[in-house]
Amino acid sequence: MFTENKDFYPTPKHLIDRMFSGLEFDMIKSILEPSAGKGNIVEALKQKEGSATQYYTKRSFDIDCIEFDQNLQHILRGKNFRVVHDDFLTYDTMKEYDLIIMNPPFSNGCKHLLKALEMQERNAGAVVCLLNAETLKNPCTNDRLDLKRKLAEYNAKVEYIQDAFLDAERKTMVEIALVKVQLPEVHRKSFILDGLRKAQEQREFSETESAQLIDSDFFKAIVNQYQLEVNAGIRLIKEYYAMKPFILSEFGKDEKTGETIQKGGCILSLDLSKNSDRYRNTLSVNEYIREVRGKYWNALFENKKFIGQLTGNLRHEFYNKVEELKDYDFSLYNIYELKIDMQKKVVKGIEDTIIALFDELSNKYHWYDEMSKNIHYYNGWKTNKSWIINKKVIIPLDGFDNWYLLKFHPTNYKVVEKLQDIEKCFNYLDGGLTEAVALEDSLKFAEEYGETKNIQLKYFTVTFYKKGTCHITFNNEELLKKFNIFGSQHKGWLPPSYGKKLYKDMTVEEKKVINEFEGEKEYNKVVSNSEYYLFDGNNLNLLEGRTA
Repeated sequence: MFTENKDFYPTPKHLIDRMFSGLEFDMIKSILEPSAGKGNIVEALKQKEGSATQYYTKRSFDIDCIEFDQNLQHILRGKNFRVVHDDFLTYDTMKEYDLIIMNPPFSNGCKHLLKALEMQERNAGAVVCLLNAETLKNPCTNDRLDLKRKLAEYNAKVEYIQDAFLDAERKTMVEIALVKVQLPEVHRKSFILDGLRKAQEQREFSETESAQLIDSDFFKAIVNQYQLEVNAGIRLIKEYYAMKPFILSEFGKDEKTGETIQKGGCILSLDLSKNSDRYRNTLSVNEYIREVRGKYWNALFENKKFIGQLTGNLRHEFYNKVEELKDYDFSLYNIYELKIDMQKKVVKGIEDTIIALFDELSNKYHWYDEMSKNIHYYNGWKTNKSWIINKKVIIPLDGFDNWYLLKFHPTNYKVVEKLQDIEKCFNYLDGGLTEAVALEDSLKFAEEYGETKNIQLKYFTVTFYKKGTCHITFNNEELLKKFNIFGSQHKGWLPPSYGKKLYKDMTVEEKKVINEFEGEKEYNKVVSNSEYYLFDGNNLNLLEGRTA
């Protein structure tokens, strides 16, 4: 790993201790480690959690990590550390950090420290940074001159250390500079007057935003909308604190000067419905951002463009991730990272659902006389307990509501979710060859006109009976055959050579299974068109299908 990443120098413990020295951890909650490596600094921070603070509560840190190297990202995630972005220099967030602590790449440390200072200027946070000492001692570029000016302006503490990495996990003779900066309190001013002057511009901007939500890329549009909302909320919070000293509850005398002053509590209050930062008795910008993030992540999971490929079980799994996702910026980077994770799980989820459906349409209800006709038995490979699904199957799926009135209601969520899951399985097997039929629209039409029989959907027709059963008739027998092959292969009921060997070259035992399963003629169709009947299950294109 070291040879692949020339800028990777894990921070040794003795240096971490010096970086921590002088920090008031009881006043620190949110922390960013923008060059996290394999997590040495974060691990040391975690060790400081749990001890009691001066507020008589357990110390707890909200830590975000950034790391460019994908191998190191895997290590960080393996340690359950939160990786929120890959490149610190492109990281764009409105979240505020009490502390940015880092050991950035020595080759680009100047830009990293300038970026950290820029981020902390808006909320009076602290920065602790290890640099190649040459960056400060030899200000030969505009960036270095700018950095030197800013460090002087903020009264930064700089400590030069020789041989700091001599006994480290990865050694270097480079002299380093340990830089510590506490950014000054931000003077907050009212935006109300400016807002009034710019009201017309804001209206025009809002109209542009609305058009973008309709016409531009969906993900970019919703991220823009999120950023607009967060910015507005942060401005409101900061305006509240700017106005607070002027709207206190009573007048009194200053004990030293005798002048009339305002005192007491603030007449107005501004808080969050879920303010976990109650020990500081302040409205937290970060908690506000967290709740807005949750709203937008929820909205994303309600959008069919985003979750259209997910089966019911996977949808529930990702809905449950929203609380965790509140800690991640609602950004294009994190949306696409989540999308990749979803796609990886979709393939396995769909294939598991196909096998579950294969069992459900066959063995699960075989003891009911009516449903025992769903399947045809044959003697499979190494077993005599094998079956295939017939063209018509019956399952318990109640399209009627209300025991007394028996109102036809096929659009209830249980029916829709079950039929959607069946359709997703066949979308996967079909690979997008079949024209779309809008499932929910078809069910709504049938409900409106009381059509309980032969409701045409994309791959099958359905008929509902008052006794609580649903009859499914598959339209495409070749696709049903593909479904049966998929299920039988995954159950191990077909010979390992199935579809790969000509019938005439098969053994007697193999031919016997093929004869009972489908016969020589049907088997030859599989061999001659194996790309259709047998496929690579990792092909994500199979997930797309044509949807209405």
